[in-house]
Amino acid sequence: MRLSHISIFLIVLIVTLVVGCINEQPSMPKSEQVMTNTTHQISQSSTGTWTFAVFGDSRDNTKDTTTGVSQYLNIIAVAVAAEKPDLVMYNGDLVSGWIISNSSPVATDYTAQFRNWMNEVEPIHNYTSGRGIPLYVIRGNHEDGPNATVIPLLNAYLTTVAMDMPLNGPLGEEKLTYSFTWKGAKFIAIDDYFPHDGLKETVNQSWVDKELMSGTKPFIFVFGHTPAYLVDSDTDDKGYDLAVHPQQRDAFWNSLAKNNASAYFSGHAHLYVRGEIQGVQQVVSGNGGAMGHSFNSSEADPALKIEYPITEADKKGNNVGYVIITVNETARTMNAVQKVYDPDTKVWRIGDKFSLTSSGAVITNKTVQ
Repeated sequence: MRLSHISIFLIVLIVTLVVGCINEQPSMPKSEQVMTNTTHQISQSSTGTWTFAVFGDSRDNTKDTTTGVSQYLNIIAVAVAAEKPDLVMYNGDLVSGWIISNSSPVATDYTAQFRNWMNEVEPIHNYTSGRGIPLYVIRGNHEDGPNATVIPLLNAYLTTVAMDMPLNGPLGEEKLTYSFTWKGAKFIAIDDYFPHDGLKETVNQSWVDKELMSGTKPFIFVFGHTPAYLVDSDTDDKGYDLAVHPQQRDAFWNSLAKNNASAYFSGHAHLYVRGEIQGVQQVVSGNGGAMGHSFNSSEADPALKIEYPITEADKKGNNVGYVIITVNETARTMNAVQKVYDPDTKVWRIGDKFSLTSSGAVITNKTVQ
């Protein structure tokens, strides 16, 4: 009888210990559930395929805006979310910012403008809960200022949409310039408007060089707000781009070519244009809702070999859209598809398609899925 009691006691003790161990198994860390500034070094297996989306320039088209954001932003956000990418990169000019009329109710309420933007992209990422698809942003000139930086605008940017951006950038550029790894790729995001050696519209070249040469991955994707080589001559935006300082711009581009960057993505120009120089693709995806226009190849920098658009129909049909990139870790290739929205038919169509190796070389005669 005593033995029986001891046996029962031992069984109960074992069950209690097992249940306790199960209950005390560590839950998924918050850093893996939500996007915070401590979650940007992702070390997963470098095999298989994964995707990311790119778009930018969703400020409102009118200076009398009531929101500061384009009416097309939510339409794009819904479509991008439906693609189910692993992450999304946004190339700047989120809101109207400082370029706005005094009669607008959000003229100097920069926090309201950014909150409106955050609400519109909620299908992609919920800023309140931190859940959804990781969304990385960089500044555009609309988040900076006419000559000097508008400090209240910068502060509003840093405490809202950029709150959880990585902190590993150069001193003073935290959350503005940064890098992170995602599986077999390194992403480098640069701010064009923090002054370097007293010059805005430049990059922190020493930091970029270091990032390109250290902690490298098979794929290196670089992002900035403005094209390095101009694709249009919009008088309103001219002067806020890297081309203002050609010597510094060329040093930046040479570093991309030297280190076999996979591609450089930008916005600023409100259209989609892809071209190549020194073996590196420049993909301008600035048709995220701001007023677009047709592409005129005579306005593009002659050093840039234009690869899209080529036909007159594609040049004129430069409507709002985004790019979805599928990375194949095993084959070390990437396939990109540009999606274009027709506001009249409310139908999405495919625009540009291209394939690259991880070192940026164009793959010809390849069908993009």
